Amino acid sequence: MNAIRVAGIVAVLAAAALAAVVRAIVPPRRSMAQVRAALYSPGKFAANAATGTAGSGDRWPVGPIANGAIGLRITARWGNGLELAELTVVDVTTRVLVALAAGTGIVLLSASALAALGVAPPSPLWVVAALVVGAAFGLVMWSDTGSKVERRRREFGRAVNDFVQLVAVGLTTDQSVDQAIQFALSVGDSAMFGRLRHELATAPLRGVPIWEALEQLGDRYDQRELRDLGSSIERQGTQGVSITTTVSTMAAAMRARSLDALERDADQANANLSGPTVCFVVTTVVFLAYPLALRIGEAFGG
Repeated sequence: MNAIRVAGIVAVLAAAALAAVVRAIVPPRRSMAQVRAALYSPGKFAANAATGTAGSGDRWPVGPIANGAIGLRITARWGNGLELAELTVVDVTTRVLVALAAGTGIVLLSASALAALGVAPPSPLWVVAALVVGAAFGLVMWSDTGSKVERRRREFGRAVNDFVQLVAVGLTTDQSVDQAIQFALSVGDSAMFGRLRHELATAPLRGVPIWEALEQLGDRYDQRELRDLGSSIERQGTQGVSITTTVSTMAAAMRARSLDALERDADQANANLSGPTVCFVVTTVVFLAYPLALRIGEAFGG
């Protein structure tokens, strides 16, 4: 095989890899079933549609893989956190497979080029190295997805905390429940607040009461405070009881938990910095003391 054929094979493989990367990055268009589920059915079917387990078979070969054991593992691990991260099971599967193929292809192409140039002889170790590097690339993409999901979950938890705090403030200023909710939604400006605002704004269009929409959000994203707030609003609407004290108590408890979480994060950050700090101090002391020790030794030795 001459250099021209090697260059042609490398060009074809590089073009295929580039097309796969572009295919993985460009988000797919939502199907009618997914749009209908997002608008009219915020329950289990909407969660399945949001995670991409329905209607993903058209993206072969990723679709069948995502609907198999790998898709079940992704759904069991992250669940509706993928929706918060604006990802689907198909997206995660595609990214992992593309990363695996890219890592494997880079090593194989490099080995082929080196073998064609006569720099390195062909060896089965190149195949092993390609598989190891591809697996490492896939694990990096998997870890990145997990970090993104956890980060969005924390952001949504903070948005829920701020939302309840603002609703409690609105209720203490003699506003009605609807006015307090609108006040809270108008103040928040984060992306997760935008999700809350969208869900609660479209609830009347779907024929869903506000309290039921809050409970559905709490069930979908495992936010107990939203479920409790929805239950309190339901009691206020059906029984006419005041919920100002209840919501204020809930907000105070959430503030206490947030403060504890911040303290734990600060302690963890300090613990993570203690090791590098000790190493830096010891290295500095050794670096400064070593020349002095040499001079003292030379003086006494002389």
